[in-house]
Amino acid sequence: MPDFRRALKLLMAPKVLVIDFRPTAVPSAWAGSDVLTQQYINAMRKASGDTLVYQVVSKQVVTKYPVLMDSRQYNNPTWSLARADDSKAFRDSHGNYMLADYQRIIQDFNILQQVQDQHIDEVWMFGGPYFGFYESRMVGQGAFWCNGPGIEQSCRRFVMMGFNYERSVKEMVHDFGHRSESILARQFGSQTYLQLLYSAHPPAAAAMPAPKNDFERFLLANGTVHRVPGGADYSNDEIAWLTAFKPAWFPPAVDPNKAK
Repeated sequence: MPDFRRALKLLMAPKVLVIDFRPTAVPSAWAGSDVLTQQYINAMRKASGDTLVYQVVSKQVVTKYPVLMDSRQYNNPTWSLARADDSKAFRDSHGNYMLADYQRIIQDFNILQQVQDQHIDEVWMFGGPYFGFYESRMVGQGAFWCNGPGIEQSCRRFVMMGFNYERSVKEMVHDFGHRSESILARQFGSQTYLQLLYSAHPPAAAAMPAPKNDFERFLLANGTVHRVPGGADYSNDEIAWLTAFKPAWFPPAVDPNKAK
C-alpha cells in the first residue's frame, strides 16, 4: 500500500516543462538549471508537507537569448555590455527594461502543443538579468493576473515561471509566493485586502479590516510573502510563510483552471 500511494502521488504531481536559456556568455560560476530545479522541487515539497511534488517531464536548453517585445534580441556582446553598464540595457519608450515576447516564446517552443500532448501544468524558464521574464504569468482561456498580466490562448490554463540562475532557490520560492498571492486573492475575492497590505504604509495588524475568509485570516496572521502586517521592510521568510499555508492551497488543489 505505501508503494501504491507513492506511485499515485507521482501520477498526480504537476508536470513541468523546463526551458533553459543559456547563451555561452553566461558565467560558468552561475548555478545550473538542473541544480536549481531540484532545490526548488525539494523546497516546495518540504514547505507543502509533500502536498506539492513537481515532476519535470521535458527540458530544452537553448543558447539564444529570448526575443524581446520590440523584436530586439541580445547577443553575447550586447548582453555583456548591459551587465557591465546598466545604462546599455535594452529599454522601452518609458525607460523600463524591455520585456520578453511571451507570445514568441510560446510559438517558438510549441508550448501549447506540449501542454496538450504531455499534459504540462507549468513552464519554468531560466535566464539571466535583462532577459525580460516576469516572475510568473498565466496562459490560457480566461488567464488572469498572476503577478504578471494574463496571456489569453485557446487552451487550458497553465503558469509560466521566470527564474534567474544568477540568484538562488530562495528567490524561486519567493516567486511562487507572489504567484500564490495572486491566485488565492482571486479565488477568495481578497484582492483589495492584499493590496492594502502592499500599500506604501500598510496598517498594523490591529488596524486592518476584519478578515472575511480563510485567506484574509492567513494574511492577517502571517502578512504577505514580503512582510508582516504593518511591516515597513521586506523581510518575511518565504519558506516559513508558505509552510503556514493550508495544504489544500498548494497545487494541484489550488488549480488556476478552477479559480473564479
